[in-house]
Amino acid sequence: MIPRQETVLVVDDEIASCENLTLFLKHEGFAASYVNSGEDAVRQLQQATADVVLLDIRMPGIDGVETLKRIREKVSDCIVIMITASDDIDTALGAIRAGANDFLRKPVNFLELKHSMESELEKRRLRKENREYQKGLEEKVAEQTKSIRELYLALKKANLEIIRSLAEAIEAKDPYTRGHCNRVTKLSCALGMEIGLSKEDLEILEYGALLHDIGKIGVNEAILHKPSKLSEEEYKEIKLHPLVGDRIISGIEFLNRAELIVRHHHERYDGKGYPNGLPNENTDLLARIVILTDAFDAMTSNRPYRDMMMTNKAITIIKENSGTQFDPALVDVFLDKKIYLMDFPGEQ
Repeated sequence: MIPRQETVLVVDDEIASCENLTLFLKHEGFAASYVNSGEDAVRQLQQATADVVLLDIRMPGIDGVETLKRIREKVSDCIVIMITASDDIDTALGAIRAGANDFLRKPVNFLELKHSMESELEKRRLRKENREYQKGLEEKVAEQTKSIRELYLALKKANLEIIRSLAEAIEAKDPYTRGHCNRVTKLSCALGMEIGLSKEDLEILEYGALLHDIGKIGVNEAILHKPSKLSEEEYKEIKLHPLVGDRIISGIEFLNRAELIVRHHHERYDGKGYPNGLPNENTDLLARIVILTDAFDAMTSNRPYRDMMMTNKAITIIKENSGTQFDPALVDVFLDKKIYLMDFPGEQ
């Protein structure tokens, strides 16, 4: 194994867990060490920074969330992945709000851990490049006003790459929806162009469609992968994901309107959707586009509980629900312009 430059600190009061994780990380080429308390982690990170911290939530003394807050006060750029034996969504959300990059459940799946670490390291690299680029942008704008448009497009691309990496990290948790966010984005933008959206609205639509399912990071994977009908309690957890997604991206300025898409992509035209039960006139147009394209792609994709539908059957369902679930004006354009025939993998 070729040694890597990144350092990893494991923080867990269970020595066996620390040793197993450290052994795996060293085998993967990381420089890994461990401590057994939040206090020791904070002290060590004051002396030497780490690229990645694997942090257990439940520990004696200061718990993982409090440790995370103290780490963020000292080190803003290290990646913190929370590890928990609990399925408590509020605990997970509290960790995300406190600055966690991701969270995994015990017992830790080493392949999932490796994917999460590499994904977060790549996102950090992109963020660093973006910061450096923004700094360079300010200098270049002062020197060359003619290059503003070109630089703006490059900055937009950097933001989009960060968003795409977030979407891919979400889909990695649910292999049955792999590619779903990208397909919904392409369908949504095609429909948006057909109805004459502005460039600004198309950009917002692209961001929102890519991130519409980001809240599934807070859903138990066993529920996402369940091959049979969900129980009432499981369905209630699934229905939380628009709100979870809304909280995750809340406060990110360039995603302000995209946040409405994330929150409302399961609302209905007749007001019987969730989480807010908003009728058509109270739902953002961009969200209504994603409501339609998300449903179509879900129907024509394989899921744990059913095989994908033929396109003709999905179209029939779309027509039957025009004016109740879906905006009828959008349905007319979607069908008349055959947006659904865009070249995607799968049954057409």
